[in-house]
Amino acid sequence: MALSLVIGGVFAWADNSQHKSNVVTGGGKTEKDDVVLVDDFEEPPDWLEDDELKKEVWVKNTGEGQIYVRLQLKEYLEIAKVTYTYTDEFLLVDSDGKFVSGNNVASLKAWLDENGVPYTDAQFKQYTPYGETAAKYFFITDATTNVSGKYGKRLLLDYVQAAPESLVPGVVRGTYENTLNHQSHPTSECLYTPHTWEGADPEDCELGFHEYVGWGLGAPLILLSGWDGQPVAAWILDDSNDQGWAYWGEALRPGDETSKLLETITLIKQPEGPFYYALHVDMQAADIYQLKAEFTDIPDLVNDSYRGKIGFYISPDLQSAFQGGKVDFKAYWNGTALDAADVTWAVANIDAASMNPATRFNAPGVLTVADTQATGKLLVTAAYTSAGGPKTRQFVITVKAK
Repeated sequence: MALSLVIGGVFAWADNSQHKSNVVTGGGKTEKDDVVLVDDFEEPPDWLEDDELKKEVWVKNTGEGQIYVRLQLKEYLEIAKVTYTYTDEFLLVDSDGKFVSGNNVASLKAWLDENGVPYTDAQFKQYTPYGETAAKYFFITDATTNVSGKYGKRLLLDYVQAAPESLVPGVVRGTYENTLNHQSHPTSECLYTPHTWEGADPEDCELGFHEYVGWGLGAPLILLSGWDGQPVAAWILDDSNDQGWAYWGEALRPGDETSKLLETITLIKQPEGPFYYALHVDMQAADIYQLKAEFTDIPDLVNDSYRGKIGFYISPDLQSAFQGGKVDFKAYWNGTALDAADVTWAVANIDAASMNPATRFNAPGVLTVADTQATGKLLVTAAYTSAGGPKTRQFVITVKAK
């Protein structure tokens, strides 16, 4: 069967409502935020049952400030269902698998006599095969007429292909747009059905709203219903509603990228006719100042985690610093500010083998960057002991030349 298949394409979009991308700013800070949705897929010429296709989806932070991201995966499937009509009877076939037939009973009997096939007059019947206009005589098999297979085959009489029909009533096929039209939001493909995350285990979420396509999700994954709200480098699958958002479980820092939310898709059941399947990816990104406005209906647990109201959290006043500069950190426990002296602070150089000893915390929560500190990234680690035991958080600071 021929099919039409659309599942994204290979894109590197830059946008805070991606499918396409915008630069986002706010809060009076000077860092430029930018984010790229990566969708790596190569469309096959045909898609057959059990075929697994690479379909990788993740997000990169290409800007200078930390951001928060969420993804929504939407599906559309339409099938032009085919109805086949066969004879109830099984008809004789020859050793090549072709139906034994004749324009009249006499010619058919002559073939049977020549090949030693016994018969009765009740075994002859007229049918008009599919694609032909004239009726022919065929021989109905029984247990003794086994020229090729004990019971022969059923003859195809009719083939009807219905108009394509969406599996979700009222949802229509959108325009497959990976060009300039994606600068507008929403597009017609944004109206597709969100993939939801219902299930007792993330692996149970790999089947969409239908039985035909299965997904190979990436890792790590955590259902919102089982998350403790602690910031974590994992996708949080919102299983509390039918919107299907997946939230990255912590701030995405400059230069960092998420793990892959999706890795593969597989046709696990062949549809009953030619079909068209589309998988549309929507992304939203926001800095901390835009969070509530951009992430409508964000779950309280996700919002509180992003804003440092749950568990141990550290927040710098700057995400980059010049050589010779300073960065002030504040620490929080369940949303309450901690005395910086109650926290153990450390810094290490990510990009070089040695650390400039003059770059250090010379006061609790105050990082001093040496004049001769090499440009690049510094990893700040903070440790705090709560009633529940020791907790640690890390943050990356970018050092710039004066």
